[in-house]
Amino acid sequence: MSVGEWQINAVDGADVRLRSGRIGLVSVDVSAPVASGLLHVSADEITLTLNLALDQLKTGNFLLQSAARSIVTRNKAHELVYSGKGPVGEIWSVTGIARAGSIEVELDLTITPIASATAPMGQIEIVGSANMGTVHLPIPGMGTIEDFSFEVDAKLALLPKT
Repeated sequence: MSVGEWQINAVDGADVRLRSGRIGLVSVDVSAPVASGLLHVSADEITLTLNLALDQLKTGNFLLQSAARSIVTRNKAHELVYSGKGPVGEIWSVTGIARAGSIEVELDLTITPIASATAPMGQIEIVGSANMGTVHLPIPGMGTIEDFSFEVDAKLALLPKT
């Protein structure tokens, strides 16, 4: 196990993907670029902070992109800030709160270190899921979704913090 502190490299293509299950005829698939982040691993605890630029999110569907940006603007949620902690073990799991404007959701993430030929902690993969409860989407015919949940999936490059 590597002990230390790493910055999450906010390079072009360092996106976190948020994907919902099927909602009627569609599913929501959004990616948001990483603005900044930090991973700290001590002998007994892992902390992860991650900031996503929601004002730059992308979808593969023009209608959903418009709705997603409307939600971001309406809730003043231009940046998502996640802060989580967890114990060091065979599986690295952190629990924390993701906040964006007036939206708050508890989010559990599993972190998997990925070694490269040049660095034992060259990348991390993060996966997890959360449930936001009732969500109002500004899409004609969709309106309110009673049980909106989503999955998180990303591979992010790390730089040792000096």
